[in-house]
Amino acid sequence: MKNYIMIPHDFILDLLYPLPIRTKKMFGNVAMYCGDKIVLATRQKEENPVDNGIWIGTKIEHHNALKKLIPELRHLETYKIKKWLLLHEDEPNFETRAQQIAELIKENSDLIGNIPKPRKKKTI
Repeated sequence: MKNYIMIPHDFILDLLYPLPIRTKKMFGNVAMYCGDKIVLATRQKEENPVDNGIWIGTKIEHHNALKKLIPELRHLETYKIKKWLLLHEDEPNFETRAQQIAELIKENSDLIGNIPKPRKKKTI
């Protein structure tokens, strides 16, 4: 029997269709990859709800451009991970803005996505 991951804000997967998105658990969230790039993560937890919503994987140099396109984006508060921006789930235009983010990803915009550094193998 396969283990299924519960994906918060799973409508984003429909918005990203037909991209070959794969999911993986990350920091208790669900990360979404398109090819080698991590593009999004979703979070919806009772603990620290200030960072619930859709996390956008990006580079710091793209933050201003993304915030101009989507003014509701902000930095994470609980997690001090500087590369990520957050579209909080309580934003009045949450689904509309999520659609904009999905369109940028589908257009392969340079504004969204990071290629994670390879993990170091543990030596015994």
